[in-house]
Amino acid sequence: MSSEEIARYYDRNTRRFLFFGRGSRAYAIHRELWGPGVSSPAEASAYLNERVADRLSALGIGHAPNILDLGCGVGGTLLHLADRFPAAALVGVTVSAKQVEIGNRLVAKRGLGARCRIVLGDFQSDFGLRHPLADAAIAIESFTHSETPERFTAAAARRVRPGGVLITVDDFVEEGGKARHGERATRHLDEVRRGWRLASLCRSEVLVDAAARHGLDLLSDEDMTRLVRLGRPRDRVIAVAAPIFERLGLAGVPFFGNMIGGNALQIGLREGFVRYRMLTFRRV
Repeated sequence: MSSEEIARYYDRNTRRFLFFGRGSRAYAIHRELWGPGVSSPAEASAYLNERVADRLSALGIGHAPNILDLGCGVGGTLLHLADRFPAAALVGVTVSAKQVEIGNRLVAKRGLGARCRIVLGDFQSDFGLRHPLADAAIAIESFTHSETPERFTAAAARRVRPGGVLITVDDFVEEGGKARHGERATRHLDEVRRGWRLASLCRSEVLVDAAARHGLDLLSDEDMTRLVRLGRPRDRVIAVAAPIFERLGLAGVPFFGNMIGGNALQIGLREGFVRYRMLTFRRV
């Protein structure tokens, strides 16, 4: 899937994503997670950012780290990390010009322009960023947009210093679930890939193997699927509409593709052939 197609998908959908997350100040385009103590959608939107920050602290990234967000959206996670690490230098990369515009406006509003910025580029390529190697890189629901796991891990390894860490949070195919559901799972996985423009939706082992070839050793693999709340009212509405849009061949239209892919993903998470995981690597 080309970066131009992914950019178009997010340019067309980002404002809608933010609108449906309007109860939160996290500016999160990623999944709401209902972890221990979470009691509202705003807290659910912020929960993953807090978990990532806790993980980075536990891994000892230092007092003034360089942090790189690969596929940063409008910078919600970067803004959170800027608060948690007040001496950090932070850079986010996105292919969406609309996200760059919104994100840098949020950065300026928070008065963080001196140490936080969002740049336009494809994180798989050398996007012209002159910046020290990262102490930590994160990729939240962006790895699966990459062309291949090999290309993603090669790019991440080029950007992370030896001893630095990479945290990837994303959906992964569960092979056992896929085998149990056969053609049905295969069909829905294809709908997720086409609808959400995910060229690298794969088993977590595929990412781990590719990372190892580029000097990224797996430290942990945490299944967070249990924290995803399925079957919200709007999800039930989309479950009725999405199959109609799919039959009409509308997956290529960003608005309809998002609903088709989202409904198929809900089915995958519910039936067990997709899992939501946090993988942490160290660069050796």
